[in-house]
Amino acid sequence: MAYLLVRQASGYREETLSPLVSEMLDRSGIEWSGKKVLVKPNLLGPFPPDSGVITHPLLVKALRWELRRRGCRVMVGDNPGVRGYGMVARMARVTGMDSAAGEDFVNLSLRPRTVRLQSPHADHVSVCSEVFEVDHWISVPKFKTHISTVITGAIKNSYGLLVGGEKARLHSVAPRPEHFGELLVEIYALRPPDLVIMDAVIGMEGNGPSGGSLREVGLLLSSDNGGAVDLAACRLMGVDPLKVPSQRCATERGLAPARLEEIQVEGHIDPVPGFRVPSTLARLDPGGILQRTVFRRLSRPRLSVDRKRCTACASCVRGCPAEAITLEDYPRFDTTRCIGCYCCYELCPQGAVKVGRLVDFLRR
Repeated sequence: MAYLLVRQASGYREETLSPLVSEMLDRSGIEWSGKKVLVKPNLLGPFPPDSGVITHPLLVKALRWELRRRGCRVMVGDNPGVRGYGMVARMARVTGMDSAAGEDFVNLSLRPRTVRLQSPHADHVSVCSEVFEVDHWISVPKFKTHISTVITGAIKNSYGLLVGGEKARLHSVAPRPEHFGELLVEIYALRPPDLVIMDAVIGMEGNGPSGGSLREVGLLLSSDNGGAVDLAACRLMGVDPLKVPSQRCATERGLAPARLEEIQVEGHIDPVPGFRVPSTLARLDPGGILQRTVFRRLSRPRLSVDRKRCTACASCVRGCPAEAITLEDYPRFDTTRCIGCYCCYELCPQGAVKVGRLVDFLRR
């Protein structure tokens, strides 16, 4: 039986968070000493610590130091939603995660690994290699609503394991919420987290995951089952879990409990009064046409070379983490290997690499 630890947390203070995190690590029953551990917060993009959009860096800092105190080798990282050379560093700086994680912060986009999926929507994905190489990994999602997936929690947080343009590509091949929910569960199932600690101290209601309103919840939730944490989040938000495609699919596959009665709950889960759920995109885009159109343009590599500017210096070749560029008089792009990170675009000293207008606009 999965367990769920629910604890009160009044604000982001190290003296408050550290003992709670310590209790959650102890409750997991995992032998941490000498283990290599990946900590993956929700870092949607370059949002400041108190924006309510990202996992708060002080929680990550407390978790990191508690793991190190237990003799762990720690890595902290995530992949932002909009890719590009230097975006991970910028995200770490703006979110405050660089100082929270210190030398343990890693760029998870540099070593992609292609893995197979048993899905009618996609037969493969590129994910960070680190999640398969560590002894344990801890998912640290943020308590938020999501205009498309209804909630964003532990299952959705595994989506950040995808590298490069994979996020946009999967949105484009599975634009309908029920299909996208199935894909989220497929990715989660590649390697479910060993421990989940959800930041629900300050959450987000309304039209999240970045445009909603902040809501004080005052909780930390922890479990050995990501689906159990998400089920509790549904209860707190007043959301029917059957109306959350990823939760419904995870339950059908045995990756999440169907009811709170199936969980050993330690603490109280009382619905947040008057919590506002999102006006879901599914109501405006029932066929997924809008999502398919937008994300297909984002995911498709549209790279070319301005031959008048290009000096064949090979900076793009050396900087491509997927080794998708060869130099034959001018750079040539292998679109089957390209992960849409746009490192070539950022690294070119002559500004000779050209990308699609929509991607260029969003990157800037």
